[in-house]
Amino acid sequence: MAQRKQGIGRGEVAARIIAAIPANYLLTSLATACLARLLWKGFGVDAANASVAATLFAFALFATVALVAFAVRSVSRLWLCLVALGAVQCIALWLSIEAGGRL
Repeated sequence: MAQRKQGIGRGEVAARIIAAIPANYLLTSLATACLARLLWKGFGVDAANASVAATLFAFALFATVALVAFAVRSVSRLWLCLVALGAVQCIALWLSIEAGGRL
């Protein structure tokens, strides 16, 4: 009998691409907003410098999440982590805005 090759299906590749680009962008933008607010309100950094520092961090975070999207074995675990992190960041950002106004 011929041995069947196990490869990655098109659906899995599509799920990883969607996780690496649009979902990553959403996650990174939420992380940037949360970090900017934390630096501003939590550590007393002025708003302009907090925004710049958070934006610089976002470049490294985006690249890391994009690499991880293709490095992990399980696409379902990848999406579970992305959704969980996104939900936590949404809640943190919402609570931060409710407590202290806009940046």
